[in-house]
Amino acid sequence: MKITATPKTMSEAEALRVARGGGNVFGKVMYGGKDITLKLLYLESREVILNLHYQPAPLMRWLGKDKTHGPTVQKIRMIVEGTRCTASYAEDPLKTCTVEVESENAVQKTEYADEKIFTAAKRPALRMIRRQIGKVAFAELDSMRSVYRPYYIAFFGEMKMGERVRYIPIAADGNQVSRVL
Repeated sequence: MKITATPKTMSEAEALRVARGGGNVFGKVMYGGKDITLKLLYLESREVILNLHYQPAPLMRWLGKDKTHGPTVQKIRMIVEGTRCTASYAEDPLKTCTVEVESENAVQKTEYADEKIFTAAKRPALRMIRRQIGKVAFAELDSMRSVYRPYYIAFFGEMKMGERVRYIPIAADGNQVSRVL
């Protein structure tokens, strides 16, 4: 099965070193000595590009700093995680490559509808633009594409049926995505 994914930049040794840290101090104390099993999964994310139609703030118009003299359109790129449907701002386009995946169990697709993903991307984009520019009239969808991100999932301890296992997802593509309030 071929998928479009971000390139993997982290090796298993680096992921194991991150997992040995335990995520935080309490995790390191409780699970630091247990066996760690690493599994590579590709989780679906959506790259959503929005067209935002807005007018500059009234104060900017009154002061004469509005160079456009009317409504303008701006494109903004948001990345929506497919597992939790949370959006974050992406300044640059994601670099992608085609990856051959041996089984469908290594790929986790999103269960959210396209409308919910669009709404999740639109809300923080409108809030961010409203804070910086002024009044936003509306947002419309320009394009949306699926991109799979590689994650190492570190499982701590033995995986037995009926027992809880602590796990930490570790992004293997090196993309740092910051959340928008």
